[in-house]
Amino acid sequence: MHTRELKHIDAGEYLTVEEAASLLGLKEMSIRNYLSDGKLTTYKFKSLTLLKKEEVMKWKDRQRGT
Repeated sequence: MHTRELKHIDAGEYLTVEEAASLLGLKEMSIRNYLSDGKLTTYKFKSLTLLKKEEVMKWKDRQRGT
């Protein structure tokens, strides 16, 4: 698992697991499995588990085959 600790965040740059799951049309557990498998990078800010929006959008494009 790739985890990076953040000292501050730009709210528009990161998504919660719930937001990423909604955007990708997946269940939260699927996103957590991808994070655990190292397929997506985990970012931690305080008690939040976050994903970079840019990385999620690239993942979405790959899943659509574009």
